Amino acid sequence: MNKKFVTVAAVVLVGASAGVFADNIGPGLGRVLLKGKSGKLWEFVGTTLNGLCGNGVFALTTGTLGYEEGAKIALVDTKDFVADNMDGLAQDIAMGEGEYLDVLADMLSVSDKVAFKNTLKENFNNIYTSSDVSAAEVAAKIHSYAI
Repeated sequence: MNKKFVTVAAVVLVGASAGVFADNIGPGLGRVLLKGKSGKLWEFVGTTLNGLCGNGVFALTTGTLGYEEGAKIALVDTKDFVADNMDGLAQDIAMGEGEYLDVLADMLSVSDKVAFKNTLKENFNNIYTSSDVSAAEVAAKIHSYAI
């Protein structure tokens, strides 16, 4: 009984780790079957389905089941990056250039980096609305300019 539980738990964890792609479900059967659904419950169901079916790696290697080459990193990852680099990123956005801004543009797969940087610079006051603005708010605004 314990071997089955450990095996199922391992498969679910492997499937859950696929969530770094375009959305929180990741590529796989769960993404295909639950297309258009939103919310934590559906993300959990989709990720679990991907893990149980073990098809995330198959989707990556064959380019099927919702995998998109070069897809943008999820907003969750952007929030983590912003949270870890709030001050440096604020300085780079204010200047319209810098290492933090370059990394962010790469993370979001921005095709026109110069325009992206200029847009963020022009909208600095809309992004950093106060000294106590949250990383989630900043990331959401940045993400909206990257699309």
